[in-house]
Amino acid sequence: MLRAIHPGLLTSLVLIALTGVITTVTAFIGYYVGRDSLRGVSQPVVNPILGNALSYSGQERPTILNEAEIIARTQATIAEMSHTSTERDIVPAPAQSAAPEPQASEQSSLPIVAEDKGVRLEVRSVQSIGQDLVLNVTLKNDSSQGIQFIYTFLEVKDDHGNLLSALTEGLPTELPAGSDLATGVITIPKSLLADTKTVTLRLASYPNQDVQLQAANIPVRGE
Repeated sequence: MLRAIHPGLLTSLVLIALTGVITTVTAFIGYYVGRDSLRGVSQPVVNPILGNALSYSGQERPTILNEAEIIARTQATIAEMSHTSTERDIVPAPAQSAAPEPQASEQSSLPIVAEDKGVRLEVRSVQSIGQDLVLNVTLKNDSSQGIQFIYTFLEVKDDHGNLLSALTEGLPTELPAGSDLATGVITIPKSLLADTKTVTLRLASYPNQDVQLQAANIPVRGE
């Protein structure tokens, strides 16, 4: 009878049988692996007919929380926190002591005099003219030798230590020995004196700077 079966048909039957066997084995392995991975995992019984028939193999039955109970507990916790925060003592911040007012320097009143080696620089008055602050100054040389000044080297600083630009007018570049009193002005733009209270002048002789004249704490105010 086997001889009567066509060889091609026999091959097909063998392949079908092998396929069936492989499929069965694969399904069994998949079922076994899936069952092993889900071992110990269960869900609560919701079928009223089964009741407590299922066993949990020594594990505690999972507890299903009541939604109303959860909401009540949350509201109680929030109310307790609010009550606690309202009962906290409010500690007032310590009052800051008033900052002491800066005391005026001993040289804050005019005129202000600077003198070195017989050469005298005096700031007599301060005037506010338009957009400028004008310092009226005098120079006198009572020494026995002539002195030269270059006013591009005149140094003007505010009370913060910042250099200020200034122009001079009327002051001589050379003071002979025993010279007469020379007068002039130093002009500072008021735009540079926003929060400045005092300025300092520094003038040195040229070229060796043997004479150093410094007038400090000149008040920035107009007459």
